[in-house]
Amino acid sequence: MEVRVHPLRETCFELTTDARQADRRRLFVFDMDGTLLPDTSGLLAVAAVLDTLREVEELEREFARGKVSTVEFTRAVYAMWGLVPSTLSRSAFESCRKMTEIREVTADISAGGGISCLITMSQDFFANHFLEYGFDYVFSSRYPAVTDGAVQEADVLVPESKPGIVRELCERYEFNFETTIAFGDSGSDVPLFRELIHTISVNASERLEKMSSVNYRGSSMMTAYQLALDAVQSKETDMS
Repeated sequence: MEVRVHPLRETCFELTTDARQADRRRLFVFDMDGTLLPDTSGLLAVAAVLDTLREVEELEREFARGKVSTVEFTRAVYAMWGLVPSTLSRSAFESCRKMTEIREVTADISAGGGISCLITMSQDFFANHFLEYGFDYVFSSRYPAVTDGAVQEADVLVPESKPGIVRELCERYEFNFETTIAFGDSGSDVPLFRELIHTISVNASERLEKMSSVNYRGSSMMTAYQLALDAVQSKETDMS
């Protein structure tokens, strides 16, 4: 599911010299679970509010063992939760610790002529709250908005969905796909990271760190962003 807003944004911080020189007219892609939310996932945050954490964690173990598919997993969650009230979704979102300076990062991307995009496997009713942080696009799995709805396979994003979404956005804005900058933390980012040269792991698994051009551990999204721009400036200067 795609959602877009056009917020007004201003920058109020100082980038490093290399970061200021980096061309930001490109697509910037951010994962949500484990990346923007370093301690948790949207799914677990909602489960905690709905007092279904034990059941969801067991479902995750079944998924990890390959006993349920992504679509079956999502359908099981819907059968468990039904329609989630917006007040509970908001409570779950606010309960999560987030990386600092996310708004400042999206503001700088916009000021530099770039586009910021969040792509997550999690449900849209949770992920869409991040539009308030200045993202141009949020792509997420569409969760039925009615009590008697059904989860459609086409509405559920999987890791392999990410490269296709990124290519479509790059074509829309006439950006070079290969120069996209992506931030992630785990296996759901692998399909996209395999196709890009500017990849930043954020508090990531060892597997993703090994295939990333920049590794960052910490709580500041701005620091990770500046490290990314520094690396991009250095690499693209060498290539020119």
